[in-house]
Amino acid sequence: MSSVDVIRRFVDAFNAEDLDALVAVLDPHVEIQARRGLVVGHDEARRWATRNPAGHLHQHLVLDGVRTDGHPAVALLRRRWGWKDDSGVADEHEFAALVTMREGKIARWQPFEDGGEALRAAGLDA
Repeated sequence: MSSVDVIRRFVDAFNAEDLDALVAVLDPHVEIQARRGLVVGHDEARRWATRNPAGHLHQHLVLDGVRTDGHPAVALLRRRWGWKDDSGVADEHEFAALVTMREGKIARWQPFEDGGEALRAAGLDA
């Protein structure tokens, strides 16, 4: 499976809240750089991806593309926040993630608010 396919499955599983499918594409020692710090391993990844059932906003990731002409790959994304009752989009912004693969699974997911910065970190032209 290509890195693009793995990243797409990660995003789809995150959006579907399918935690089993999410950890299936993650290396057992995955490192996810989250807003609240580093998440390491499958158990912490499950906790990180579990949504707050009492929250009014729902986060959805939109994958706009993946640059694979370097290592690691760079996922170009939009984070869309919508109201839980499907009454519309509350906020949306672009970001990118530097994605390091190991043996066909995501070993590191490092988001960047600036896509150009992520591309430069991967050694790619913005």
